[in-house]
Amino acid sequence: MHPLLEKKGFILDVDGVIGRGDKPIPQAVEAVNKLISMGKRVVFVSNNSTRSRRIYMQRFKEFGVDISEEQMFLTTYVTATYIRQNYGKSKVFTTGEAGLAEELKLAGHEIVDYRDADILVVGSNRQISFEILTKALRMCLDRDKIYIATNPDKIFPSEDGPVPGTGMIIGALYWMTDRMPDCICGKPERVIMQQALEYLQLKAEEVVVVGDQIDVDVLAGKNIGATTLLVLSGVTTRQNLNRMVEKFNTKPDYILNDFSELFD
Repeated sequence: MHPLLEKKGFILDVDGVIGRGDKPIPQAVEAVNKLISMGKRVVFVSNNSTRSRRIYMQRFKEFGVDISEEQMFLTTYVTATYIRQNYGKSKVFTTGEAGLAEELKLAGHEIVDYRDADILVVGSNRQISFEILTKALRMCLDRDKIYIATNPDKIFPSEDGPVPGTGMIIGALYWMTDRMPDCICGKPERVIMQQALEYLQLKAEEVVVVGDQIDVDVLAGKNIGATTLLVLSGVTTRQNLNRMVEKFNTKPDYILNDFSELFD
């Protein structure tokens, strides 16, 4: 038995681990279902800032993974929850798509034009426009406005290769304003990981953090003191592994070609 199977809980990334975009990685999905059947506590933590949990539930059904909404910690949901916990119900302008707006509204926030907003929420938008970026720029320049980003990902894995992540917008705003977000809710920061641990009701040393990116998933695990597993089925591959380890000066505790090898 693989030593990681002695752990009580698993915090799993989604894209690059059990799927690529809307397409599942069948052997990895089977491995997840084995973990669940063994009684392991499993949650999914994703930096995807375009989807709501409701939308993701449909994807998981199509993948063949039977979980509840409560087991999904998407940056859309985590960001909305973080704002409510720290600032109460707020007036928000967001660069994000409908999935982020949905979670913000479900948390009691009001989506408004940038002139009326107290909080700027930056998330990915596959239809980002000059107008949206201009509004975000103007809010970012106002230091009295709170600036929160869903996640820092520079690139994101899709079915046919990498695409720009939320970091594209964060980077553009920083280039124009010299300002970084007041809080980044997604991995590798602690906000999203702490929410996941609280749900699991486990200590960090009792869980494994699984992902496909060293600077996002592995670092997130390191930041909370958990064991880390890197899978080479997403952004990080066998070809670029050494370069990524050197670039980010971070080594995962374990490396597998894909998540199914946990049971080999």
